[in-house]
Amino acid sequence: MPDLTLTDRLLAVFEALDISRAHIATQTPSDISKLVEASPERIAGIVLLAPPRMDPTPFVRHASDVLYIAPAGGTLGRTAKTILPQMPNAQLVTLDGYDAESWDDIAVDRSDVADVMSGHLSSVASVESINGKEISGEVAGIRYHACGHGPTLVLTPLSFAPSQWLPLLPVLSQHFRVVTLSGPHLGMLALLEQRAALTGWRNMCAGAFSALNLQSKQRVLEVGCGSGAIARQFVQHTTGRNPLTAIDLSPYLLGEARHAAQSLGLEDRVDFVLASAEELPFDSDAFDAAYSVTVFEECNAERAISELMRVVRPGGNVAIIVRAIDLTQWWNLPISPEIRAKIEIPAGSVAPNGVATAALYDLATAAGLKPSHMYPYIVASETTSGPVFEFPEAHALAQLTSEEQTAYQAAKEEAVKSGTIFLTRGHHCFIGQVLK
Repeated sequence: MPDLTLTDRLLAVFEALDISRAHIATQTPSDISKLVEASPERIAGIVLLAPPRMDPTPFVRHASDVLYIAPAGGTLGRTAKTILPQMPNAQLVTLDGYDAESWDDIAVDRSDVADVMSGHLSSVASVESINGKEISGEVAGIRYHACGHGPTLVLTPLSFAPSQWLPLLPVLSQHFRVVTLSGPHLGMLALLEQRAALTGWRNMCAGAFSALNLQSKQRVLEVGCGSGAIARQFVQHTTGRNPLTAIDLSPYLLGEARHAAQSLGLEDRVDFVLASAEELPFDSDAFDAAYSVTVFEECNAERAISELMRVVRPGGNVAIIVRAIDLTQWWNLPISPEIRAKIEIPAGSVAPNGVATAALYDLATAAGLKPSHMYPYIVASETTSGPVFEFPEAHALAQLTSEEQTAYQAAKEEAVKSGTIFLTRGHHCFIGQVLK
């Protein structure tokens, strides 16, 4: 069903499960923003659980029914401080003493979130109670799992949290008929899949694959496979000649990666393994080459590079690509220099020991990798639909005043009409040889 919008898909799930009205909780507000605008009568209470970024505009009219749960610090805490002044009627609960990033396991770290959500949703507009058995299925490309009894509560995926909502379900299902959604059209999975389809992105990854200088049957490791989109491209690029092991720290993402590979008949081409980039569960010299794409921003990069060098044999090649927060984004819009200065800086979600700048080159070289290629790479997105554009746009809009937002939207409309709109994002790429 390629022509369905995300709102169409969500409403199809509602119809299939006979949901006339529901509470909904999300960490990715863009998953539900158009549903909120198009069918507000289908939604009662809304929980925004520590969004990494969002455009609050669709939620302002419903702010009295919105609960915003915010970490005290970290990137997710800073996002809340930017967003909440634009939704003064929303209820705020701050998770004191908790600093969080989009990859943190918030449901494990703060199990009290379940009681906070239950308390808020019980105080807003009523939703019909539903009793039913535990069921699973798929509708319009969205998979669902329903359990519990009570008013319907729909959960869209958390960002990169390894456990997703699972630790909270025992409590939530005591109060609600909980419908947990998943699939490639939702949350960060949608971002990873759309990003991997960009021509510039595929060219960047293909260049890294080629630079590994692989011979047939040489073993390759991918660190941080996410949705499996890059692993699938690697298999296609090498026509299956090279056995690939792909690791990720998230059971949720690994499950989605396996599902996508199976749907394309590639399950025998990739071995998906639950593991951390900082502690690889493989013997020394187990692989002939390795690559990692936009992962070392979110971990201890020095430790991860050391682990890559340990598991790749001497003479093998390693490719590392990271987001470049030290390179500006170019928004091809007729906007003022003042607005451009505010929105050209990309969101800086980076772990304390992660790397998302040109420091990658020195870090990898200092670790002992012999550099063969080092370069920045710019990827462009020419569509305004979907998370590749909408996520950075939400961050950009949050930096602007209401008058500047109006000017931005007018400029965007003009660029869309003229067919000249695009957005770029920079990356740093390092390819080097293991010397031991």
